[in-house]
Order: sequence, then structure tokens, then C-alpha cells
Amino acid sequence: MAIRSMYVSKVSYPFYKEIHVELDWFGGFALSQKRKCEIGLHKNFLSQYPKEKPLEISSASTNTLGKKLSAMNLKKQVIIHDADKKLAAISSVESVFQSSRIYVDGNNQIGPFPEYILSPGKESKKRVKEASKGLHSYKYYYDGSYFFAPDYHISLFYDYVYMNALLEEENKEAMLELLLGGYSAFSDLATLALNSQARSCAIFVGLYKAGLLDMVRNKESYLRLFRTKANGEADLGAYENVQLLKSDKVELLSPIIPCIYHKDDVENIYLKKYSHLTNRKTDVSFAPYYLNKL
Repeated sequence: MAIRSMYVSKVSYPFYKEIHVELDWFGGFALSQKRKCEIGLHKNFLSQYPKEKPLEISSASTNTLGKKLSAMNLKKQVIIHDADKKLAAISSVESVFQSSRIYVDGNNQIGPFPEYILSPGKESKKRVKEASKGLHSYKYYYDGSYFFAPDYHISLFYDYVYMNALLEEENKEAMLELLLGGYSAFSDLATLALNSQARSCAIFVGLYKAGLLDMVRNKESYLRLFRTKANGEADLGAYENVQLLKSDKVELLSPIIPCIYHKDDVENIYLKKYSHLTNRKTDVSFAPYYLNKL
């Protein structure tokens, strides 16, 4: 048994609601096992939120759109400083985020890591993790300015990078599929990190529905939107309707959804609908987003 999060879009601050869901866990590294966890999570979630439309955002998703929206795959425009020149390049959300991290070890600063900004996402993540010495990063340097990670919005910088990437031309197709597909609740079983691509998607959809997406494009308006001062301190109302970590435990705003769809139920759904998918992450191993209904 495990507990994982679903992030539901809202049209008011903080533009998402985190729902914790209990599910039977399928262990193992096979793609099929991860996808069974996805099915169990979504079915149990839908038992209490039947009007929502869930989407797993990861390279293990059953859904082609979920794969496209993975931070490892989502493209991000960057500016590279080479001697006295500025050069435009294309990176990934994951590499931009990882290369911007700053860690503090006593009086010593570790990072940022601009040398990894054009590396593949997995490599960038691996290199930065090796250099971090197990520390947490609560400060980032990107595009000439610093970002912080306040406790009421620990993923403030990650969400900024992710949502701005979605607004760029390279990701227009995926963005339109996301918005026109009617998705309203998102999961990311691939990670337990404080920064989550599922949360970023939920916020993006919430802001779209609220007509506030343009405020994401500019750092100053983005910080105002999330009630944060330029120095990372909280502005008025920043803690409203936000789940916080208390002694490494989340202070829940809503009850945990109990598991009512168990392993046998999930196995039957998988065999009926997804057994034709292979355990290799190729394009043919993902169900088309417009057919992906549990």
C-alpha cells in the first residue's frame, strides 16, 4: 500500500489543490508495473472526484501527452553566453532547472551549474546530484537573476521554468493537447521530489482557466501572482490554502482517499485496455491522448 498525490487545477490561488490517494503498489522496474500504479491511483482518485480528468505526467505515462509533458522531454529556449556573444539554444526543462540549482554547505556555495544546461536531462540531473552532497537547494540562478523556494511554494522556480516552456513555440502542440483535452488533475508517480511536473501542469491549467497565463511570462508579475517578494519573502496571503511540511510531514487540507480499487481490479483494467503496450519507451508503447479514458 502507498500514498501518492493528485494535483487538481483551481482558478484561485494557489491555482491547485493537492489530494492524497491510497493505492495498492505494483513493485518492479517494468513499465507495465509503473502503469498499473498509475491506473490504481487514478481509479481511486476518480471514486471521489468523478468529474475530473486525470493525466500522468512522466515518461512512464500510458498517455502520449503525458510523455510529451515530461520535464525530460519538454523543450526550453535558453540563452548561452559564449565569450562576448549571446547564443540562442534549445535545452530541456529538466536541464534548465538542474543547472540553475544553488546549494549551501556551511560558508561554501555549490552551484549553479551552467556547464550542464545543454546536457541531456538525465545526465544533468545525475551530475548535479553528485555535486550537491545530499543537500537541498532553496535558491536558484537563472537568466541573470535569483529565485527562491519559499516554504508555501517550494516549487516556485521549477513551476516558472516549466510553465514558460509550455508557452514557447516548440511546445505549442503539447500545450494545445493539454488545454483542449480537458485534463484537470495530474499525477507524477516517477518522483517523490518537492518539485513536480504534475503540480506545474495543474497550475498552468488553473491559470489558463482564470485568464492569468500572461502573468507567467514575466518574473515580476509571476512573483506577484504567487504572493512572493523579490527577495523570496512571503507577501500578504501567501499561506492561504497551502499544504505545508511540518517536521517532514505534510499537513493535509483534505482527507486521504482510501484504496477501493485493489490489485486484481487494476490487473483486469490493464489487461483489457493496455496489455498491447510494450515495456519499451517507444512511441507505439503509449496510448493516444484522445483515446486515454479509464
